[in-house]
Amino acid sequence: CGDGTAVGFRFGIPIEGKWVWQLKDRIDNMFMDLFRVKDMQDFSEPTPDEEEGRGMYDTSQYDKRTTVNEHMHLSPNDAAILLHRKDDEIDYQCAWGVLRDMMDDEKYKNEVLQFFQSL
Repeated sequence: CGDGTAVGFRFGIPIEGKWVWQLKDRIDNMFMDLFRVKDMQDFSEPTPDEEEGRGMYDTSQYDKRTTVNEHMHLSPNDAAILLHRKDDEIDYQCAWGVLRDMMDDEKYKNEVLQFFQSL
């Protein structure tokens, strides 16, 4: 949105607010960083994956958890409350940490979603 807020949809729940815009902006910038000349992979030599016939691109940067996501683990109830909020005081990095925890832990995700639905 043009007002510095955004709407998203994750795990079947709508999320919105300034923090969602900040998170989307951060993710977009991280993606664009992959294409900076100084960060591009050197294709002049074969990679170990190429030598073993597994493909020519190193995709490990997509899977690694960044230090940005280091945060205090919230209880499922507190996580649901945080994701439900729409005010400007939410730290997008904390909310991002909750979303990452939900991706990593199916039980935690289900508990957060259960609390979210009750709000």
